[in-house]
Amino acid sequence: MNWHLVTGEFPPDCGGVGDYSADLARALAAAGDTVHVWTTNPASADPARHAASGAGIVVHGLPDRFGRRSRSALEAAWRATPGVVLLQYVPNALGARGANLPFCIWLRRVHRAGADVRVMFHEPYFYFTLVRPWRNALAIVQRAMAATLLRAANTIYMSTETWSRYLGAADGHRRFQTLPIPSSIPSAPDRALVDGYRTQIARYESAVIGHFGTYGDHVSDALLAVLPAIHALLPDARFAFVGAGSREFLDRLHTRLPGVASRAFASGRVGGDDVAALLRACDLLIQPYPDGITTRRTSAMAGLKNGVPTVTTSGELTERVWTDSAAVALVPAEDPKAFADTVARLMNDTGARATLATAGARAYERHFSMPHTVARLREAPAAGLS
Repeated sequence: MNWHLVTGEFPPDCGGVGDYSADLARALAAAGDTVHVWTTNPASADPARHAASGAGIVVHGLPDRFGRRSRSALEAAWRATPGVVLLQYVPNALGARGANLPFCIWLRRVHRAGADVRVMFHEPYFYFTLVRPWRNALAIVQRAMAATLLRAANTIYMSTETWSRYLGAADGHRRFQTLPIPSSIPSAPDRALVDGYRTQIARYESAVIGHFGTYGDHVSDALLAVLPAIHALLPDARFAFVGAGSREFLDRLHTRLPGVASRAFASGRVGGDDVAALLRACDLLIQPYPDGITTRRTSAMAGLKNGVPTVTTSGELTERVWTDSAAVALVPAEDPKAFADTVARLMNDTGARATLATAGARAYERHFSMPHTVARLREAPAAGLS
């Protein structure tokens, strides 16, 4: 199959969609397909097409940010090399300050001309807000963009089934499919690296409880709510905070919860192999999310991929797959006591942790992994331009 992967981010750009697009391109190429990546990569000195590292992948630099010249280049390429057009959709990544309705209208026209167009909704649109009312105009335009793309695609993919509420997707309709976001973190770190981190964090006889993420305000507040209760039940436990923003979070802890901070380690931003080693050095991960875990939470996916038992929260955005698969220990959001009780129970039960770890790893491979994504993408017949 030929794929035309259209994305607003691609390495060396930093961003979750860029990492996902790169992993997807490599996985499709490994399956024997040819992948043309179309992006506005600012690190490319030459906007003309250039070869990417990896057989079967060619990266093309677009001449503008999904404007008129980009549309002309894309349409010429798709006619010359028919294949599946797969847009990685985040409204703000299409330029025009998040209001690129002309691109969506054009894509609908291309679809009507016979192209096999598919859209992956990473995010649907801005929400309406009273805090920043000026953004409501943009929220209206982005709703029009989403509605146009729904009419421009053979197949609609969603990073979480929750988006079906926002996109009006019919439950069970084959045109709408959920494609969870796999983790880009490796799953086979060097054992010596794991042991080294474990020794750095704590003695082997000490329990290690970890968290991986970027420590944004909402998740940081959730952590600050559960950590005192966990520390009260497990006073000898050590804590490992992994990921960009973890050192700044530890600085906050020294002010807010000095007792926890004195028993904590923060990695800061580290590479994927180090993240995997740090996760595997933990006995348990705590991943509280105010709105609940979803299949978009790659921070949680990294722990599951590495077989680390995980306690997390259920909320308004949490999908059915989490209860059906028993991949994680679920606690209602906004209940720090129940969260801490669950952590303490698992830390005192080696067998239960092992069972949870196995269930999480199995669910990851079955529902969330990149091979699962590729299989879902390739199972639909592709059509070229008429």
